[in-house]
Amino acid sequence: MRLYFDFARYFANFRGVSTACFLAVILSASSVNTLMAGSEDLFYPMRTDWSESNGKVNLSVYVFNDLDESGEYDLGDRAMSGIATGIRQSGIPFSISRSNGNGFANFDASSFDESAIIDAAGSYEFEVFSPPGWYISTGNQVQQREVIALPGSLAGLILSAPLEPVGLVRYKFVRGTYSLPSAGFLKLEKNGAVVAQAELAPGEEFLWPVEPGQYELVSEAGSRPVHVGQYPVDIGKVTAFPPSTAFGNIVHFEDMAAGGLEKAPSGYGGLNWFNLNIMENNYMPDSVGTVNGATSGINIVYTSSGHPASIYSDSPFDFIGVNLTLAWPRSEGEMLEFRFFQGDNLALTDSIGLSAYGPITYQPLLSGITRIELSTPHYWQAVLDDLIVITP
Repeated sequence: MRLYFDFARYFANFRGVSTACFLAVILSASSVNTLMAGSEDLFYPMRTDWSESNGKVNLSVYVFNDLDESGEYDLGDRAMSGIATGIRQSGIPFSISRSNGNGFANFDASSFDESAIIDAAGSYEFEVFSPPGWYISTGNQVQQREVIALPGSLAGLILSAPLEPVGLVRYKFVRGTYSLPSAGFLKLEKNGAVVAQAELAPGEEFLWPVEPGQYELVSEAGSRPVHVGQYPVDIGKVTAFPPSTAFGNIVHFEDMAAGGLEKAPSGYGGLNWFNLNIMENNYMPDSVGTVNGATSGINIVYTSSGHPASIYSDSPFDFIGVNLTLAWPRSEGEMLEFRFFQGDNLALTDSIGLSAYGPITYQPLLSGITRIELSTPHYWQAVLDDLIVITP
């Protein structure tokens, strides 16, 4: 008590209150501690009545981009956002959920709350609907599960077994527009063997299904490499082939946007940037396309407010390619228009169709570019990642 008294007298003198008043507070607190000793059950009770449940729980289907096409969720695969998943009972569909920014399509369940999507035990079917141009690689588009009543669990309902992840793979292709001055043959070769060919007129489009790999596109004007990786490739307009490569320096944006969002600063990656923002792909709620458009790490670049943007340099650079996605499903089918300059000379215009559900690799292989202007006709935001350039 001597220690408490000395401390109390010091503190009371320092604060300008009486020692007796301060001791009263100390003794009162001591009395409360005495009363509460041994009363752990008041704050940390053990549950003894398991007869009721009064909460909700999400029964979730996880949807992912099966980038290595292995048919299972493994290292390197990425969550997919905005993918429609339905639930039905006795063959009757009654609810649709879309996967969120973390890849989960959620259906809330509760035996207590009648507003829950699943409010009773029974047999249910969960089905994932793939977007156009995609297929399900995991063989479990439809999963049937029993929902079982379990009093005392959080929601009073549980699944007979967890739902398995559902993987999607995008069909690969090489797409472009034949833009040489006169009609001619165009061939796509792999290891010297022709995998696709066509006689095309100026302005005619082509689309050839392919597997990932290294190809050569050959015409009377020459040849150029085409690298097909994890995404389909649009080479844009086929004109005179440049003496270039399908590889270069990757600007991946991962070392920027420490706070989640920032303007792309001039000088980054050896280039200058106008009206382009660097952002963590999950930073913008419910965007869908920024999640699906991240092709490495978690950062992407997008056209701010959907307004025209540009990438430029005082010194000419080679533009090899970039991965492109739309930010919002409501703009599905929007075009991204490019204007390429060599000094003051407009060298080429091009237009690429995009999707919010996954990237397409735009691979024009252009040499000696000093400025790239990009815009969407309806001012929807476009997402860019892994820009490949060769700078001086």
